[in-house]
Amino acid sequence: MSAMKQEKSCEKISKRTKPATDFSKVGGLSNHIKILRDTIIVPLLHNNVYTHFNIKTPRGVLFYGPPGTGKTLVAGALATEMNKEGFGKVSFYQRKGADVLDKWVGESEKKLRALFETATKNRPSIIFFDELDGLAPIRSAKNDHVHCSIVTTLLALMDGLDSVAGVIVIGATNRIESVDPALRRPGRFDRELYFPLPSTEARKEILQVHMQTWRHKPANTFLSYLAALTTGFCGSDLQALCAEALLCAMKRQYPNIQKCPLGKVKIEASELRIDDNDFIDARKNLIPSSHKLGNRIRKLSPIIAPLLQHQLETILSRIKMLWPHFFMQFYKYLIGSERYIGRVVLVGSSLQGLTAHIVPAILQNLEHLPALFLDATIMQNKNILSNFCKNLPSVLVIPRVDDLWSFLEINEQMYITSLLEDIHAGLPILIVATYEEELPLMLQNFFYNNTSLVINIENPTETEVEDFFVPLFFGDSSNSLNSALLAHKRTPAKKACETLDSSSKNTRSSKYATSKVYKLKPSGKITKSRSNLAIKRPLKLAPNKDILSHSSSKRFDTELLGCGAESLCTLCGSTEKKKRLSLILTELLQRSIRYISRRKSPNERSSSHRNLALVREYEDSEDADKQKIFNLWRRTVLRTAKDMPLAHLEVLYDTISACISIHKDNFYSLIKSLEETLSEIEDDH
Repeated sequence: MSAMKQEKSCEKISKRTKPATDFSKVGGLSNHIKILRDTIIVPLLHNNVYTHFNIKTPRGVLFYGPPGTGKTLVAGALATEMNKEGFGKVSFYQRKGADVLDKWVGESEKKLRALFETATKNRPSIIFFDELDGLAPIRSAKNDHVHCSIVTTLLALMDGLDSVAGVIVIGATNRIESVDPALRRPGRFDRELYFPLPSTEARKEILQVHMQTWRHKPANTFLSYLAALTTGFCGSDLQALCAEALLCAMKRQYPNIQKCPLGKVKIEASELRIDDNDFIDARKNLIPSSHKLGNRIRKLSPIIAPLLQHQLETILSRIKMLWPHFFMQFYKYLIGSERYIGRVVLVGSSLQGLTAHIVPAILQNLEHLPALFLDATIMQNKNILSNFCKNLPSVLVIPRVDDLWSFLEINEQMYITSLLEDIHAGLPILIVATYEEELPLMLQNFFYNNTSLVINIENPTETEVEDFFVPLFFGDSSNSLNSALLAHKRTPAKKACETLDSSSKNTRSSKYATSKVYKLKPSGKITKSRSNLAIKRPLKLAPNKDILSHSSSKRFDTELLGCGAESLCTLCGSTEKKKRLSLILTELLQRSIRYISRRKSPNERSSSHRNLALVREYEDSEDADKQKIFNLWRRTVLRTAKDMPLAHLEVLYDTISACISIHKDNFYSLIKSLEETLSEIEDDH
């Protein structure tokens, strides 16, 4: 009776989870679809050929990759596609760990056996195990007897399919290193397919699939722009983006949709049109799933790109020169006969953007490969590391290896060293290590005595710093000196003079500059109020104090460690000096943004061609105000920011940007504030 009940429940679940999609509704996974056709559909169509040569047809495929990349979708689409190929009605059974596990001893194994018996009777059929790592984890002393027994039963059932044709087993997991290794061999799961986060072209294909039935489709150029704007989005994120864009379009065309009673507003679906701005608004409302999970793969931001783009391209070109196969998706590796392993050592500090920007950008160019970061959390579960090295091809990242080495015990250091040295040169694994002080002695043999690429990360050059600050001084965004000057030119000359006189009087009479702030009352009327915005007292540097001090009053009295006759470029020589420079720059930033909050979008940045044209225009202009902006830009590049690492350049950028936000309504006060800020940094030259 129990077997009959389990069989009926299997049939109910099969009907409930019957897939309705085919391969035409799967975007960005064309190569995966081709492999599934060759691995599953072709052997089933021509089973007589395999029988003639006494070769067993493939029985299982294992899908692995980040969540939301289409693993479940492809498994369901495979069953629908097999129906089209003339196999008859294909039964589809989907199970998760919770559907199989039972509190009674032996019941979980009975459910598995009943599932395979039902699938065998209803051939052709597909058994899909979602989240396989929860059902068949690695058998060890840490796992209880129940999981070990389930894994053993599953292995025996999959081995029993050798004499049964027409039953396909598919597993899906986003933690393949946690799946029992016994399942990962031909005869059980014959092929392993990695589902990466979609590339730019793949994201465009996925968006086109979701929009193929729309009456008003976005232009092809906008789809390319939207695909580039959604870096880090998986397939489910793109589906959510389309749904959010539809909601934005409904709110835009029917603004009273939420205020009217339910059912009073009738929306004509045929007349509803989703514009480009709806997608932009929807993009702002969504956070990619990969970012929620702590994804460390991302491209350089538009603001940071001028500082690091050249070094990033140099690193990528050298890797491609030595190991070009890592950049070729679905490259055919002849493991054991050729050399594939790659070793890259990046020497630099976090102040130079090595860990925060360069390494994630490298992985973004290798996003078709699974990546693992070896850090303290991974060392708590060594099985993850050892099993990950069996995923081929892959990328292993060891960030800040000198800091990690000081944290580990001697047995853990020996474990990592032996694990790396056991990686054969014929395995396609790219190992990227970063350090600042010195590579640990135990790892020098692995990296320095083999074919390794050692690259030193340098501070940005003068040209890169120029490009970095150009948008801030000459750009046409709302938060630039150029925009402040244009707004000043539109202001009547008399009013500007009065504002300047008033500003100078307030400066002489008070330590603080005041400005008008408009507050919106609940009634909707705007009233004026006075508010202290920026501290005008210059920042003093004391020679014998190394901490920030605050008075109990609202006045912000701050004294910082003085640097004597040393220049800022020499402050990068030791850890203490780095802290001192960070304190100076951080204090300047905090003083500037104390009473404002700044939000800037990369879309506000103008094109580089326009910026360079503005630089030449300001340099050759006879206008005294434009000459002031040009001279401030050259001063910032040549003196203030000279030999600064990337992290300090970011703080300086934000400090200048905050000053512009505070004083952009008064151009002359803005120029004076920037000159004082730059002078405070340059006092130690």
